[in-house]
Amino acid sequence: MAARKNSSTSAAIAGTLAGLLAAGLLGYYLYWNKQPETKERPAPMAAALADAMQASVAAQAATQTAPVHKGALSREQAVATLMALPELQAWSKQIEKASGGKAHGAIIEYDNQLREHDGKRYYQLSFIENSDDTAQRWESFLVSLTDGDILVDDDIDGTVLSLAQWRETKKPLQRSGPGT
Repeated sequence: MAARKNSSTSAAIAGTLAGLLAAGLLGYYLYWNKQPETKERPAPMAAALADAMQASVAAQAATQTAPVHKGALSREQAVATLMALPELQAWSKQIEKASGGKAHGAIIEYDNQLREHDGKRYYQLSFIENSDDTAQRWESFLVSLTDGDILVDDDIDGTVLSLAQWRETKKPLQRSGPGT
């Protein structure tokens, strides 16, 4: 068990470092190798960095077949737990397809402070549609630090819903965009 945890942790660290290294090298290349104007412009730096960070998170998530909920969850485990939701997987595919691969679904931490709710502490994360120009929030979530329990943080009316309540009342698999 300890070997598996160390292996997962090492793989997650390696994925993070690979993503950061890729982003740094890309920034270096774009800064020092200014090319004359061509018909094809390189991707904006923000988009390139976002893609590198997304690849890093994907590498981390791929190293974990299922999040392990013994002890406190790391932020990366909370993201992997959230991205395992069928709704978020469907939204990601829908975003990719509708944009022709120009936009992607991603998880961001909208507040790095843990939030207390009903005696538990939660990571505050949002699912966003990320493109070269913008990042549009689709939904905000709370992921429990202790057991990976997921709640939906409804920004419109300020309520916190369980996944079952959210699925029943909001019908997330029927959504076609951020505000629908």
